[in-house]
Amino acid sequence: MSNRFKPFATVALIIEHQGKYLIVEEYNEDQDNRLVFGNPCGHIDGKETILQAACREGFEETGCEVELVSLISIDDYVKDNETIYRFCFEAKLKDYKENMQACDPDGEILSVKWYTKDEIYNGKANWRTRLVGKNFDAYFNGERYPLSLIKSIHP
Repeated sequence: MSNRFKPFATVALIIEHQGKYLIVEEYNEDQDNRLVFGNPCGHIDGKETILQAACREGFEETGCEVELVSLISIDDYVKDNETIYRFCFEAKLKDYKENMQACDPDGEILSVKWYTKDEIYNGKANWRTRLVGKNFDAYFNGERYPLSLIKSIHP
C-alpha cells in the first residue's frame, strides 16, 4: 500500500483600510532568504476550522483581531510535489492601528505595512507567491462569496 497524499490547507486575508492593504514582509527560505511580501496567511492547524484558522492567522500576522467579511476565492495551487488549497478572505480589523506588529509565534514576519494597490502590483517581483496577485485580482474584480458557503461540521 502506498502512502496517502496529504495536501496542505491554508488561509489568506485581504484587509483594506482607506484605500490601503495590509501586507506582511518576511524572508522566504524557499527563495534564498530574499525579502518578500504578501497577504497575512498561514496553514490551518489540526482540529481547527477554516474560519478559526483565518481569524487566528490574522491575529498572529498583524497583532490585531480581525473580523471576516466574505470569502474571496478558493485556490487549488499545484506546485512542484505539493498541492495547496488556499481559502482567501476579505477581512477588517476590529481595532485599526497605523503601526502594527505581528504576534507571530514562528517569528517569521519582519514587518506589517500598509501598501497601495499600485505598490502591490509594482512589487510583483517580491511577491511571496503568485497567489498574492491571484487573490488581489479576485478581490479587485469584486469576487465575494458569503461565509455561510463554508460549513464546519463539529462532533
